[in-house]
Amino acid sequence: MSDKTISRRDFLRLGTVAAAGAALAACATPTPQVIREEVEVTRVVEKEGETVVEVVTATPPPKEPVTIVATSQMSITTWDNSVERAKERLPGINLRVTQTGMPGGWSAYADRVITQIAGGEQLDVIMIAVEGIPLLGAKKILRPLEPYIEPDAEAQEIIDDTHPLLLSMLQWEAKQLEIPFSWNNMVMYYNTKIFAEKGIDPPKEDWTWDDFLDTCLKVADVKGTADDLYAYSFWGSGMFGMCAWYFVNDTSPLTDDWKDSNMLDPKVAETLQFLADLILKYKVAPNPTGWDEWGQFHAGHLAMRTCGRWCISGSLNEGFTDYDLQYQPYKSGPFRTVAGTDGWGIATMSRYPDEAWQVVKLLSGKEASLDMVRLGGNIPTLRSVAEMPEFKEYGPPNTAIFYESLDYAKTVVSPPNFNVIEPILDRNYATIWNGEKTVEEAVQTAHEELQAEMDKLKAEG
Repeated sequence: MSDKTISRRDFLRLGTVAAAGAALAACATPTPQVIREEVEVTRVVEKEGETVVEVVTATPPPKEPVTIVATSQMSITTWDNSVERAKERLPGINLRVTQTGMPGGWSAYADRVITQIAGGEQLDVIMIAVEGIPLLGAKKILRPLEPYIEPDAEAQEIIDDTHPLLLSMLQWEAKQLEIPFSWNNMVMYYNTKIFAEKGIDPPKEDWTWDDFLDTCLKVADVKGTADDLYAYSFWGSGMFGMCAWYFVNDTSPLTDDWKDSNMLDPKVAETLQFLADLILKYKVAPNPTGWDEWGQFHAGHLAMRTCGRWCISGSLNEGFTDYDLQYQPYKSGPFRTVAGTDGWGIATMSRYPDEAWQVVKLLSGKEASLDMVRLGGNIPTLRSVAEMPEFKEYGPPNTAIFYESLDYAKTVVSPPNFNVIEPILDRNYATIWNGEKTVEEAVQTAHEELQAEMDKLKAEG
Protein backbone atom coordinates (compact mmCIF):
# COMPACT_ATOMS: atom_id res chain seq x y z
CA MET A 1 0.00 0.00 0.00
CA SER A 2 1.35 3.49 -0.89
CA ASP A 3 0.22 6.83 0.61
CA LYS A 4 0.59 10.47 -0.37
CA THR A 5 -0.89 13.45 1.52
CA ILE A 6 -2.51 16.48 -0.22
CA SER A 7 -4.12 19.66 1.11
CA ARG A 8 -7.88 20.40 1.07
CA ARG A 9 -7.32 22.99 -1.73
CA ASP A 10 -5.52 20.41 -3.88
CA PHE A 11 -8.29 17.96 -3.24
CA LEU A 12 -10.95 20.38 -4.52
CA ARG A 13 -8.84 21.07 -7.65
CA LEU A 14 -8.45 17.38 -8.36
CA GLY A 15 -12.19 16.89 -7.89
CA THR A 16 -12.89 19.45 -10.63
CA VAL A 17 -10.50 17.70 -13.01
CA ALA A 18 -12.07 14.33 -12.25
CA ALA A 19 -15.55 15.70 -12.96
CA ALA A 20 -14.41 17.00 -16.35
CA GLY A 21 -12.85 13.65 -17.12
CA ALA A 22 -16.08 11.88 -16.23
CA ALA A 23 -18.01 14.12 -18.62
CA LEU A 24 -15.62 13.28 -21.46
CA ALA A 25 -15.85 9.59 -20.67
CA ALA A 26 -19.63 9.77 -20.88
CA CYS A 27 -19.35 11.03 -24.46
CA ALA A 28 -16.80 8.42 -25.53
CA THR A 29 -17.55 5.15 -27.28
CA PRO A 30 -17.93 2.49 -24.56
CA THR A 31 -15.26 -0.18 -24.45
CA PRO A 32 -15.20 -3.47 -22.57
CA GLN A 33 -14.48 -3.08 -18.88
CA VAL A 34 -11.07 -4.14 -17.65
CA ILE A 35 -10.89 -5.42 -14.10
CA ARG A 36 -8.05 -3.56 -12.32
CA GLU A 37 -6.10 -5.26 -9.62
CA GLU A 38 -5.62 -1.96 -7.73
CA VAL A 39 -7.79 1.15 -7.37
CA GLU A 40 -7.27 4.65 -5.93
CA VAL A 41 -9.56 5.66 -3.08
CA THR A 42 -9.69 8.79 -0.94
CA ARG A 43 -10.25 9.22 2.78
CA VAL A 44 -10.37 12.22 5.14
CA VAL A 45 -8.17 11.88 8.26
CA GLU A 46 -6.79 14.05 11.07
CA LYS A 47 -3.00 14.42 11.09
CA GLU A 48 -1.18 16.60 13.63
CA GLY A 49 -4.31 18.59 14.30
CA GLU A 50 -5.10 19.30 10.62
CA THR A 51 -7.76 17.71 8.48
CA VAL A 52 -6.22 16.27 5.31
CA VAL A 53 -7.33 14.01 2.49
CA GLU A 54 -5.30 10.92 1.66
CA VAL A 55 -5.22 9.24 -1.74
CA VAL A 56 -4.59 5.57 -1.13
CA THR A 57 -3.78 2.86 -3.66
CA ALA A 58 -5.29 -0.37 -2.44
CA THR A 59 -6.36 -3.78 -3.63
CA PRO A 60 -10.16 -4.14 -3.36
CA PRO A 61 -11.61 -7.18 -1.65
CA PRO A 62 -12.04 -10.14 -4.03
CA LYS A 63 -15.37 -10.48 -5.78
CA GLU A 64 -17.30 -13.70 -5.89
CA PRO A 65 -16.12 -15.68 -8.95
CA VAL A 66 -18.57 -15.64 -11.84
CA THR A 67 -19.28 -18.82 -13.77
CA ILE A 68 -18.62 -18.68 -17.50
CA VAL A 69 -20.02 -21.55 -19.57
CA ALA A 70 -18.34 -22.27 -22.90
CA THR A 71 -19.62 -24.87 -25.35
CA SER A 72 -17.74 -26.60 -28.17
CA GLN A 73 -18.20 -29.49 -30.56
CA MET A 74 -14.79 -30.84 -29.54
CA SER A 75 -14.23 -33.40 -26.81
CA ILE A 76 -14.27 -31.82 -23.36
CA THR A 77 -10.84 -33.28 -22.67
CA THR A 78 -9.45 -30.95 -25.34
CA TRP A 79 -9.99 -28.13 -22.84
CA ASP A 80 -8.79 -29.77 -19.62
CA ASN A 81 -5.52 -27.83 -19.59
CA SER A 82 -7.30 -24.59 -20.45
CA VAL A 83 -9.64 -25.02 -17.48
CA GLU A 84 -6.60 -25.42 -15.23
CA ARG A 85 -4.99 -22.31 -16.74
CA ALA A 86 -8.19 -20.38 -16.09
CA LYS A 87 -8.01 -21.28 -12.38
CA GLU A 88 -4.52 -19.79 -12.23
CA ARG A 89 -4.86 -16.78 -14.53
CA LEU A 90 -8.51 -15.81 -14.20
CA PRO A 91 -9.18 -16.04 -10.46
CA GLY A 92 -12.48 -14.16 -10.75
CA ILE A 93 -13.86 -16.69 -13.21
CA ASN A 94 -15.10 -20.23 -12.77
CA LEU A 95 -14.77 -21.70 -16.29
CA ARG A 96 -17.00 -24.61 -17.24
CA VAL A 97 -16.75 -26.21 -20.70
CA THR A 98 -19.57 -28.29 -22.15
CA GLN A 99 -19.80 -30.30 -25.36
CA THR A 100 -22.64 -29.82 -27.83
CA GLY A 101 -23.06 -32.90 -29.98
CA MET A 102 -22.32 -33.03 -33.72
CA PRO A 103 -24.61 -35.81 -35.03
CA GLY A 104 -26.14 -34.38 -38.18
CA GLY A 105 -23.21 -32.04 -38.83
CA TRP A 106 -22.95 -28.28 -38.35
CA SER A 107 -26.56 -27.66 -39.35
CA ALA A 108 -27.79 -29.81 -36.48
CA TYR A 109 -25.15 -28.35 -34.14
CA ALA A 110 -26.39 -24.81 -34.85
CA ASP A 111 -29.97 -25.92 -34.16
CA ARG A 112 -28.90 -27.41 -30.83
CA VAL A 113 -27.14 -24.20 -29.75
CA ILE A 114 -30.26 -22.19 -30.59
CA THR A 115 -32.42 -24.69 -28.69
CA GLN A 116 -30.19 -24.43 -25.62
CA ILE A 117 -30.45 -20.66 -25.64
CA ALA A 118 -34.22 -20.73 -26.20
CA GLY A 119 -34.50 -23.11 -23.27
CA GLY A 120 -32.79 -20.65 -20.95
CA GLU A 121 -29.52 -22.54 -20.51
CA GLN A 122 -26.52 -20.42 -19.65
CA LEU A 123 -24.15 -20.03 -22.61
CA ASP A 124 -21.54 -17.29 -22.41
CA VAL A 125 -18.93 -18.41 -24.94
CA ILE A 126 -19.85 -20.34 -28.09
CA MET A 127 -17.68 -22.24 -30.55
CA ILE A 128 -19.21 -22.72 -33.97
CA ALA A 129 -17.86 -23.03 -37.49
CA VAL A 130 -18.38 -20.83 -40.52
CA GLU A 131 -21.39 -22.96 -41.50
CA GLY A 132 -23.28 -21.57 -38.49
CA ILE A 133 -22.03 -17.97 -38.46
CA PRO A 134 -24.64 -16.53 -40.88
CA LEU A 135 -27.45 -18.24 -38.96
CA LEU A 136 -26.26 -17.12 -35.51
CA GLY A 137 -25.35 -13.70 -36.90
CA ALA A 138 -28.78 -13.17 -38.42
CA LYS A 139 -30.40 -14.19 -35.14
CA LYS A 140 -28.13 -11.81 -33.15
CA ILE A 141 -26.86 -14.65 -30.98
CA LEU A 142 -23.20 -13.57 -31.10
CA ARG A 143 -21.77 -10.17 -30.15
CA PRO A 144 -19.55 -8.21 -32.57
CA LEU A 145 -16.01 -8.41 -31.17
CA GLU A 146 -14.45 -5.21 -32.56
CA PRO A 147 -15.02 -3.23 -29.32
CA TYR A 148 -13.12 -5.95 -27.45
CA ILE A 149 -10.34 -6.54 -29.99
CA GLU A 150 -9.33 -2.97 -30.83
CA PRO A 151 -8.10 -1.84 -27.38
CA ASP A 152 -6.62 -5.23 -26.48
CA ALA A 153 -2.94 -5.83 -27.39
CA GLU A 154 -3.17 -9.53 -26.52
CA ALA A 155 -6.08 -9.97 -28.92
CA GLN A 156 -4.25 -8.05 -31.63
CA GLU A 157 -1.39 -10.56 -31.43
CA ILE A 158 -3.86 -13.38 -32.09
CA ILE A 159 -5.40 -11.49 -35.03
CA ASP A 160 -1.99 -10.72 -36.56
CA ASP A 161 -1.07 -14.42 -36.35
CA THR A 162 -4.18 -15.54 -38.25
CA HIS A 163 -4.65 -15.86 -42.02
CA PRO A 164 -7.05 -13.15 -43.35
CA LEU A 165 -9.22 -15.77 -45.07
CA LEU A 166 -9.94 -17.44 -41.74
CA LEU A 167 -10.87 -14.13 -40.11
CA SER A 168 -13.22 -13.28 -42.97
CA MET A 169 -15.03 -16.61 -42.61
CA LEU A 170 -16.21 -15.70 -39.12
CA GLN A 171 -17.63 -12.31 -40.06
CA TRP A 172 -21.24 -11.44 -40.64
CA GLU A 173 -22.35 -8.10 -42.11
CA ALA A 174 -18.74 -6.86 -41.81
CA LYS A 175 -18.62 -7.66 -38.07
CA GLN A 176 -16.15 -10.10 -36.50
CA LEU A 177 -18.34 -12.51 -34.53
CA GLU A 178 -15.64 -14.98 -33.47
CA ILE A 179 -11.89 -15.32 -33.02
CA PRO A 180 -10.77 -18.24 -35.23
CA PHE A 181 -9.39 -21.20 -33.30
CA SER A 182 -8.99 -24.09 -35.73
CA TRP A 183 -9.78 -24.86 -39.32
CA ASN A 184 -9.85 -27.70 -41.81
CA ASN A 185 -9.59 -28.45 -45.47
CA MET A 186 -10.06 -31.73 -47.30
CA VAL A 187 -7.03 -33.60 -48.60
CA MET A 188 -6.38 -37.13 -49.81
CA TYR A 189 -5.19 -39.65 -47.21
CA TYR A 190 -3.56 -42.66 -48.87
CA ASN A 191 -2.14 -45.92 -47.49
CA THR A 192 1.57 -45.90 -48.34
CA LYS A 193 1.93 -49.63 -47.62
CA ILE A 194 -0.85 -50.59 -50.06
CA PHE A 195 0.56 -48.31 -52.74
CA ALA A 196 3.99 -49.90 -52.34
CA GLU A 197 2.57 -53.45 -52.44
CA LYS A 198 0.64 -52.61 -55.63
CA GLY A 199 3.68 -50.99 -57.22
CA ILE A 200 1.89 -47.65 -57.55
CA ASP A 201 3.77 -44.38 -57.25
CA PRO A 202 2.50 -41.92 -54.62
CA PRO A 203 0.09 -39.36 -56.10
CA LYS A 204 1.60 -36.10 -57.31
CA GLU A 205 0.41 -32.65 -56.30
CA ASP A 206 -1.00 -31.94 -59.78
CA TRP A 207 -2.77 -35.27 -60.38
CA THR A 208 -6.04 -35.18 -62.33
CA TRP A 209 -9.37 -37.01 -62.15
CA ASP A 210 -8.11 -39.32 -64.88
CA ASP A 211 -4.96 -40.07 -62.86
CA PHE A 212 -7.10 -40.72 -59.81
CA LEU A 213 -9.47 -43.10 -61.61
CA ASP A 214 -6.52 -44.99 -63.07
CA THR A 215 -5.07 -45.38 -59.56
CA CYS A 216 -8.43 -46.57 -58.21
CA LEU A 217 -8.72 -49.26 -60.89
CA LYS A 218 -5.22 -50.53 -60.10
CA VAL A 219 -5.77 -50.60 -56.33
CA ALA A 220 -9.30 -51.95 -55.88
CA ASP A 221 -9.94 -55.64 -55.26
CA VAL A 222 -13.65 -56.01 -54.52
CA LYS A 223 -15.23 -59.48 -54.68
CA GLY A 224 -17.90 -59.24 -52.00
CA THR A 225 -15.81 -60.89 -49.27
CA ALA A 226 -14.44 -59.84 -45.93
CA ASP A 227 -11.06 -59.27 -47.59
CA ASP A 228 -12.34 -56.66 -50.04
CA LEU A 229 -10.03 -53.74 -50.71
CA TYR A 230 -11.77 -50.56 -51.80
CA ALA A 231 -9.71 -47.92 -53.55
CA TYR A 232 -11.52 -44.87 -52.20
CA SER A 233 -14.28 -43.74 -49.90
CA PHE A 234 -15.78 -40.25 -49.79
CA TRP A 235 -18.31 -38.31 -47.79
CA GLY A 236 -21.59 -38.86 -49.56
CA SER A 237 -23.31 -36.13 -47.58
CA GLY A 238 -22.49 -32.91 -45.83
CA MET A 239 -21.66 -29.58 -47.44
CA PHE A 240 -17.98 -29.69 -46.48
CA GLY A 241 -17.13 -33.03 -48.02
CA MET A 242 -19.13 -32.46 -51.18
CA CYS A 243 -17.79 -28.93 -51.72
CA ALA A 244 -14.31 -30.45 -51.69
CA TRP A 245 -15.22 -32.23 -54.95
CA TYR A 246 -17.25 -29.39 -56.43
CA PHE A 247 -14.49 -26.83 -55.91
CA VAL A 248 -11.82 -28.86 -57.75
CA ASN A 249 -14.18 -28.79 -60.74
CA ASP A 250 -14.83 -25.03 -60.45
CA THR A 251 -18.47 -25.35 -59.42
CA SER A 252 -20.70 -25.22 -56.34
CA PRO A 253 -24.23 -26.16 -55.27
CA LEU A 254 -25.04 -22.43 -54.82
CA THR A 255 -24.09 -19.34 -56.80
CA ASP A 256 -21.04 -17.45 -55.55
CA ASP A 257 -23.18 -14.98 -53.59
CA TRP A 258 -24.96 -17.92 -51.85
CA LYS A 259 -28.37 -16.61 -52.91
CA ASP A 260 -29.53 -19.06 -55.58
CA SER A 261 -29.26 -22.71 -56.56
CA ASN A 262 -26.44 -23.60 -58.91
CA MET A 263 -27.44 -27.25 -59.22
CA LEU A 264 -28.22 -26.95 -62.95
CA ASP A 265 -24.62 -26.02 -63.75
CA PRO A 266 -23.40 -28.90 -65.99
CA LYS A 267 -20.27 -29.18 -63.87
CA VAL A 268 -22.40 -30.11 -60.85
CA ALA A 269 -23.85 -33.09 -62.73
CA GLU A 270 -20.38 -33.94 -64.06
CA THR A 271 -18.98 -34.04 -60.52
CA LEU A 272 -21.82 -36.14 -59.14
CA GLN A 273 -21.62 -38.54 -62.08
CA PHE A 274 -17.90 -39.04 -61.53
CA LEU A 275 -18.51 -39.96 -57.88
CA ALA A 276 -21.52 -42.15 -58.70
CA ASP A 277 -19.48 -44.07 -61.27
CA LEU A 278 -16.87 -44.89 -58.62
CA ILE A 279 -19.64 -46.69 -56.70
CA LEU A 280 -22.01 -48.05 -59.33
CA LYS A 281 -19.95 -48.46 -62.50
CA TYR A 282 -16.36 -49.16 -61.53
CA LYS A 283 -17.18 -50.54 -58.03
CA VAL A 284 -13.97 -49.13 -56.58
CA ALA A 285 -15.80 -47.20 -53.83
CA PRO A 286 -18.52 -48.30 -51.39
CA ASN A 287 -21.85 -46.56 -50.92
CA PRO A 288 -20.77 -44.09 -48.22
CA THR A 289 -24.03 -44.35 -46.29
CA GLY A 290 -23.39 -46.29 -43.10
CA TRP A 291 -19.91 -47.45 -44.13
CA ASP A 292 -17.18 -47.49 -41.46
CA GLU A 293 -14.57 -45.46 -43.30
CA TRP A 294 -12.35 -44.91 -40.24
CA GLY A 295 -12.20 -48.57 -39.27
CA GLN A 296 -11.73 -49.85 -42.83
CA PHE A 297 -8.88 -47.43 -43.53
CA HIS A 298 -6.96 -48.49 -40.43
CA ALA A 299 -7.70 -52.17 -41.06
CA GLY A 300 -6.14 -52.01 -44.52
CA HIS A 301 -9.41 -52.48 -46.45
CA LEU A 302 -9.42 -48.94 -47.85
CA ALA A 303 -6.56 -47.35 -49.74
CA MET A 304 -7.69 -43.71 -49.98
CA ARG A 305 -10.07 -41.35 -48.23
CA THR A 306 -10.63 -37.58 -48.15
CA CYS A 307 -10.60 -35.89 -44.78
CA GLY A 308 -9.24 -32.94 -42.82
CA ARG A 309 -6.58 -32.96 -40.13
CA TRP A 310 -9.01 -34.17 -37.48
CA CYS A 311 -8.71 -37.68 -38.96
CA ILE A 312 -5.13 -37.81 -37.68
CA SER A 313 -6.52 -38.27 -34.16
CA GLY A 314 -7.98 -41.67 -35.08
CA SER A 315 -4.68 -42.79 -36.59
CA LEU A 316 -2.80 -41.65 -33.49
CA ASN A 317 -5.20 -43.61 -31.29
CA GLU A 318 -4.74 -46.73 -33.44
CA GLY A 319 -0.96 -46.31 -33.72
CA PHE A 320 -1.46 -46.29 -37.49
CA THR A 321 1.41 -44.67 -39.43
CA ASP A 322 1.28 -46.24 -42.93
CA TYR A 323 -0.22 -43.20 -44.64
CA ASP A 324 0.56 -39.82 -46.13
CA LEU A 325 -1.29 -36.87 -47.64
CA GLN A 326 -1.79 -35.18 -50.98
CA TYR A 327 -4.16 -32.66 -52.54
CA GLN A 328 -7.35 -34.04 -54.04
CA PRO A 329 -7.20 -34.79 -57.76
CA TYR A 330 -8.01 -31.79 -59.92
CA LYS A 331 -10.42 -31.24 -62.81
CA SER A 332 -10.76 -27.50 -63.49
CA GLY A 333 -10.69 -24.02 -61.92
CA PRO A 334 -8.40 -22.14 -59.51
CA PHE A 335 -9.18 -23.95 -56.24
CA ARG A 336 -7.56 -27.05 -54.78
CA THR A 337 -9.60 -27.60 -51.64
CA VAL A 338 -12.44 -26.43 -49.45
CA ALA A 339 -11.78 -24.63 -46.17
CA GLY A 340 -13.82 -23.91 -43.08
CA THR A 341 -12.92 -22.61 -39.66
CA ASP A 342 -14.42 -22.57 -36.20
CA GLY A 343 -13.85 -20.04 -33.44
CA TRP A 344 -14.87 -18.64 -30.10
CA GLY A 345 -17.43 -15.86 -29.68
CA ILE A 346 -19.40 -14.14 -26.91
CA ALA A 347 -23.09 -14.94 -26.62
CA THR A 348 -25.35 -11.89 -26.67
CA MET A 349 -27.28 -13.41 -23.77
CA SER A 350 -24.21 -13.54 -21.50
CA ARG A 351 -24.57 -11.57 -18.26
CA TYR A 352 -20.79 -11.34 -17.99
CA PRO A 353 -19.48 -10.28 -21.42
CA ASP A 354 -16.20 -8.84 -20.11
CA GLU A 355 -15.36 -12.04 -18.27
CA ALA A 356 -16.47 -14.03 -21.29
CA TRP A 357 -13.99 -12.04 -23.39
CA GLN A 358 -11.16 -13.06 -21.07
CA VAL A 359 -12.19 -16.69 -21.61
CA VAL A 360 -12.34 -16.23 -25.40
CA LYS A 361 -8.73 -15.02 -25.39
CA LEU A 362 -7.59 -17.87 -23.15
CA LEU A 363 -9.26 -20.50 -25.34
CA SER A 364 -7.92 -18.89 -28.54
CA GLY A 365 -4.27 -18.71 -27.46
CA LYS A 366 -1.19 -20.69 -28.39
CA GLU A 367 -1.33 -23.04 -25.42
CA ALA A 368 -4.90 -24.16 -26.13
CA SER A 369 -4.00 -24.49 -29.81
CA LEU A 370 -1.04 -26.75 -29.00
CA ASP A 371 -3.24 -28.91 -26.77
CA MET A 372 -5.49 -29.57 -29.78
CA VAL A 373 -2.54 -30.23 -32.12
CA ARG A 374 -1.10 -32.86 -29.78
CA LEU A 375 -4.45 -34.66 -29.76
CA GLY A 376 -4.41 -34.88 -33.56
CA GLY A 377 -7.21 -32.35 -33.91
CA ASN A 378 -7.84 -29.66 -36.50
CA ILE A 379 -5.32 -27.34 -38.14
CA PRO A 380 -4.46 -24.42 -35.82
CA THR A 381 -5.46 -21.00 -37.11
CA LEU A 382 -2.34 -19.51 -35.52
CA ARG A 383 0.40 -19.66 -38.14
CA SER A 384 3.07 -19.64 -35.40
CA VAL A 385 1.65 -22.90 -34.00
CA ALA A 386 1.44 -24.50 -37.45
CA GLU A 387 5.14 -23.73 -37.88
CA MET A 388 6.12 -25.39 -34.58
CA PRO A 389 7.85 -28.81 -34.62
CA GLU A 390 4.88 -30.31 -32.74
CA PHE A 391 2.56 -29.72 -35.69
CA LYS A 392 4.72 -31.83 -37.99
CA GLU A 393 5.48 -34.36 -35.26
CA TYR A 394 1.79 -35.24 -34.78
CA GLY A 395 1.12 -36.21 -38.37
CA PRO A 396 2.50 -37.88 -41.52
CA PRO A 397 5.46 -36.57 -43.59
CA ASN A 398 3.44 -34.23 -45.82
CA THR A 399 1.68 -32.51 -42.92
CA ALA A 400 2.76 -29.06 -44.17
CA ILE A 401 0.17 -29.40 -46.93
CA PHE A 402 -2.54 -28.45 -44.46
CA TYR A 403 -1.60 -24.83 -43.75
CA GLU A 404 -0.16 -24.07 -47.19
CA SER A 405 -3.45 -25.10 -48.81
CA LEU A 406 -5.09 -21.91 -47.51
CA ASP A 407 -3.65 -20.10 -50.50
CA TYR A 408 -5.65 -22.42 -52.81
CA ALA A 409 -8.81 -22.80 -50.75
CA LYS A 410 -12.40 -21.59 -51.10
CA THR A 411 -14.79 -21.09 -48.18
CA VAL A 412 -17.38 -23.81 -47.68
CA VAL A 413 -20.86 -22.72 -48.82
CA SER A 414 -22.58 -21.31 -45.71
CA PRO A 415 -25.78 -19.29 -46.25
CA PRO A 416 -28.00 -18.27 -43.30
CA ASN A 417 -30.36 -21.18 -44.06
CA PHE A 418 -27.53 -23.71 -44.01
CA ASN A 419 -29.41 -25.84 -41.49
CA VAL A 420 -32.24 -26.19 -44.03
CA ILE A 421 -30.42 -26.64 -47.34
CA GLU A 422 -27.76 -29.15 -46.23
CA PRO A 423 -30.36 -31.84 -45.41
CA ILE A 424 -32.07 -31.19 -48.77
CA LEU A 425 -28.85 -31.84 -50.65
CA ASP A 426 -27.92 -34.85 -48.53
CA ARG A 427 -31.27 -36.50 -49.15
CA ASN A 428 -30.94 -36.09 -52.90
CA TYR A 429 -27.31 -37.25 -52.99
CA ALA A 430 -28.34 -40.49 -51.26
CA THR A 431 -30.73 -41.31 -54.10
CA ILE A 432 -27.79 -41.18 -56.51
CA TRP A 433 -25.42 -43.36 -54.47
CA ASN A 434 -28.00 -46.11 -54.01
CA GLY A 435 -29.04 -46.09 -57.68
CA GLU A 436 -32.60 -44.96 -56.96
CA LYS A 437 -32.32 -41.92 -59.26
CA THR A 438 -30.08 -40.88 -62.11
CA VAL A 439 -27.82 -37.90 -61.60
CA GLU A 440 -30.03 -35.81 -63.90
CA GLU A 441 -33.19 -36.68 -61.97
CA ALA A 442 -31.63 -36.03 -58.56
CA VAL A 443 -30.07 -32.75 -59.68
CA GLN A 444 -33.39 -31.44 -61.00
CA THR A 445 -35.23 -32.38 -57.79
CA ALA A 446 -32.50 -30.87 -55.63
CA HIS A 447 -32.53 -27.66 -57.67
CA GLU A 448 -36.28 -27.18 -57.28
CA GLU A 449 -36.21 -27.76 -53.52
CA LEU A 450 -33.08 -25.67 -53.06
CA GLN A 451 -34.30 -22.71 -55.10
CA ALA A 452 -37.58 -22.63 -53.18
CA GLU A 453 -35.67 -22.28 -49.92
CA MET A 454 -33.34 -19.62 -51.35
CA ASP A 455 -36.34 -17.64 -52.62
CA LYS A 456 -37.90 -17.88 -49.17
CA LEU A 457 -34.68 -16.60 -47.59
CA LYS A 458 -34.56 -13.61 -49.97
CA ALA A 459 -38.22 -12.81 -49.25
CA GLU A 460 -37.47 -12.72 -45.53
CA GLY A 461 -34.86 -10.07 -46.24
